[in-house]
This record gives sequence, C-alpha cells and structure tokens, in this order.
Amino acid sequence: MNITELTIKAEQICVFKTFDSWVNYASNWIGGYNPRYNVIVCIDKNGYLCDIGKQFMFARDNKLFPVTAYRLIKNTENL
Repeated sequence: MNITELTIKAEQICVFKTFDSWVNYASNWIGGYNPRYNVIVCIDKNGYLCDIGKQFMFARDNKLFPVTAYRLIKNTENL
C-alpha cells in the first residue's frame, strides 16, 4: 500500500479531546449536517480517518485522540 499525504479544503467543526467526548457529544456537534449536502470526516491525531465506532475505539486504545471533525469544502461553494 502506498500512503500519500493529502491536502484538502475543509472547515473545522469540532475537536473530540477524548473517546468519551465523542460518545457524549458527536450527535449534537456533527449530527446536524445533512449528509446529502455535506461530507464530514473525523481525523485522528496521526492523520487517519475515523468513521465508525470500531475506529474511534482503536483511537482510544492507541492514544490517538484528539480526533478532529471537518466538513469538506466543495469546489462549487465559492460560486
């Protein structure tokens, strides 16, 4: 596997400092974004994607928090 670092345009939504903050606040902090119009990604402190509970638990167990949530910016948003 060839891993490449990637630069993208995104708006930071929030930072989950701990696994418990993700469990307790994720639905309030990022749940209001309509997935039809928004792409939300959560990135751990080493730059890896967390998008399901198993990955957040892996981040917790391997001390990869904080995890930051971003809304990706589309190329048509500035038109």
